[in-house]
Amino acid sequence: MSEHKVIACPVCGQPLHACGKNWRCDSGHSYDEARQGYLNLLLPQHKKSKAPGDTLEMVDARQRLLDSQLYRPISDSLNQWTLEWALEQTMEKATEQAADSSALQIADVGCGEGYYTQRLQQMLEDHLQPHQVYGVDISKDAIKRAARRSKNIDWLVATGGKLPFLPHSLDLIACLFTNLMPEGFRQVLKPAGQVVLLNTGGQHLFELRQLIYDEVKINPLDPRPLMEAHGFHCQGEQVIKYPLTLNSNQQIMDLLTMTPHRWKIRTEALEHLQQLAQLTVTIDVVMHQFTLDD
Repeated sequence: MSEHKVIACPVCGQPLHACGKNWRCDSGHSYDEARQGYLNLLLPQHKKSKAPGDTLEMVDARQRLLDSQLYRPISDSLNQWTLEWALEQTMEKATEQAADSSALQIADVGCGEGYYTQRLQQMLEDHLQPHQVYGVDISKDAIKRAARRSKNIDWLVATGGKLPFLPHSLDLIACLFTNLMPEGFRQVLKPAGQVVLLNTGGQHLFELRQLIYDEVKINPLDPRPLMEAHGFHCQGEQVIKYPLTLNSNQQIMDLLTMTPHRWKIRTEALEHLQQLAQLTVTIDVVMHQFTLDD
């Protein structure tokens, strides 16, 4: 991991420098690192509620399910693409005999409790790719859990709409299952910087949704029009699809709790799910890779 960091003050945008557990910019704005090891850079005016983002109940449910490795194929696909991209960057620098041997600056925006972020950082470390990884989420509860996973990642409470990084300082942004904020991405990505997005496909959790809704809508998100409208060019698409069997009611309820469906379910459907001991669902995820037009 690199010691070169590109974290910016959320007030004035100047570089933040760490002095022990205190982070400060040249304008004198100061932020204390929490005892759990994260930095809260979410300004009050950027909050839409007292505790924005996922609740602790949702965070813990997601952590239990992800730690069971049921979603590992998604993480593996993200890591494989990132490794190939990182190796390409290394080869380009070698071919050009570039003096720049700086670490790749990578942010996971909407990182949640950090499962995907930690596995991504560990993969880069295992393959000796110089890197600095940041995990960003608006939920303080999520970042608190994420900070337990790794001390080799800078965990930041912040909003994706105004990311706390220096202008044009990031090589790669990963954004998994969260709102797209291409304006914020543009501000902090380097020219020709990369964005990798993972979103749910039309068949994702189809069987669970059948139990919840009278009519299941097949309306997958296509991020390409919005991203292209903000100067991003789609370079690739990959579908990650497989059956997933949940073998306990705890896993079934955790899956429900970590999704938006939890807030829409009818009482009778919830009671039915609470009685199930096994459920097989379809995982259907689409990964897109974008390049910011240089």
